[in-house]
Amino acid sequence: MKRLRTALTGTLLVAALLGAAQAATVKLRPQGDVLTKAVQEALAALSTKELPVTLDTSAGPLLFLGGSGTSSAPFNPDVAARVVTVGTERRIEFNPQGPLPLADAVKAELTKELGLSAWTQDAARARLSGADLNGDGKITLADLAILMGNYGKTGALPGDLNQDQRVDDADLKLFSTQYTLSVPAAAPATTPATPPSTGTGTAPATAPATTTPATTPPTSSPPPASKP
Repeated sequence: MKRLRTALTGTLLVAALLGAAQAATVKLRPQGDVLTKAVQEALAALSTKELPVTLDTSAGPLLFLGGSGTSSAPFNPDVAARVVTVGTERRIEFNPQGPLPLADAVKAELTKELGLSAWTQDAARARLSGADLNGDGKITLADLAILMGNYGKTGALPGDLNQDQRVDDADLKLFSTQYTLSVPAAAPATTPATPPSTGTGTAPATAPATTTPATTPPTSSPPPASKP
């Protein structure tokens, strides 16, 4: 296992030297300048140098601020957004008087729409780059192993990140831009414990206690008898 990990890591490092940035395109059709700006700002928060996230308004669900046409029924005041179908079109309508600011409501609803675990760059990279081949929400050497297992093969296979019907160097380069090598944190330096004293020295002998003899009280001589 250790040998396989070393080989995969080496392959990835070589690909990283040749890698190029990949972009993720999100298909949404926000209506109106206010909502379009909110969506663009939300997507910008997901973008990184390695994976820019851009808006494509040529397709995708329609986004409205408030109801529109036949779906203009009042909102439940506790609902920030709702999804309705009008004819054959899906619509995401945001409550203009809802419990969340528009920016937060857009992020919350698009998190569900895009299938993200959270509105973060890491979650977007795992979901939108296509590099999370085993679908565990992370991009790890396990995903690289899947790609390498199909390397050189043709068809719609796991690891065909650019969807050109073959798994080759181009896919490896794309994967390398999304995978981050995890370097184990260095263990903090510890101060060696002071060894307990072995007690090899001999404690000095305690001098025996000396006693002072009691002082005999002086005796007084009786006075001489007086002569008659």
